[in-house]
Amino acid sequence: MRKFALILCISLSAHVVYTLPSLVQDPVLQQDPWAFPIPGLTLSEKAKTVVFTLDTLPREGKVTWILTHQDIQAQLPLSMKSFAEVFLDFPSQVAYMPRLAKITMLKQDGGLYEVRQRYEIHILGYTYPTEYDMRYEYVQYPDLRRAEIRWHLLGSDGSIGGSEGGWFMEEVDTPNGTAVKVRNLNVGLVRKDFPLQAQIMNMVGPGELEGIVTALLKEAKRRGLR
Repeated sequence: MRKFALILCISLSAHVVYTLPSLVQDPVLQQDPWAFPIPGLTLSEKAKTVVFTLDTLPREGKVTWILTHQDIQAQLPLSMKSFAEVFLDFPSQVAYMPRLAKITMLKQDGGLYEVRQRYEIHILGYTYPTEYDMRYEYVQYPDLRRAEIRWHLLGSDGSIGGSEGGWFMEEVDTPNGTAVKVRNLNVGLVRKDFPLQAQIMNMVGPGELEGIVTALLKEAKRRGLR
């Protein structure tokens, strides 16, 4: 069941590409991604789910899609460079990302990465796979102490119809040293496969997404990065 929450943020194989309205025009992605946190919200290394919404769309042919929106934020005791270094080391993610079974680098050219990821959920002896291709682009803005890793779904095994978003990072100074504010914004389309799917996604989704931030921070600490 957690498979359907996990695929929200990871934001897949060029098996199927759907002709659907562009997600990049969604208001979530049109806002200033570095205008966070909102007044009154204090960030810490424990990630916070600021937005997590699900909307079941009208059926299209044989497929019903669930439109997802997410906004996850945290402030981590790392440099911006260290956070990006860990995330962009895609082959190593198999060792620490929950349920990631295999990852294949399809292409790398400077800050552009194309990656095939396979996630597997094991329930009662059955394996439920999800496989997809993503394009990631890393862009730095050193004068602003900012950077972004934007992603775009290239194709999937049919379980995902679209995924647009990214990590948005800003380095800040704190009394304890350098830290990085991170924001994970994503808009996606997840295929609806059973009646209670949206309810289950709503229950477990935020925890899954926050867990990704925790896993990245834990890996950075394991490497001795700051």
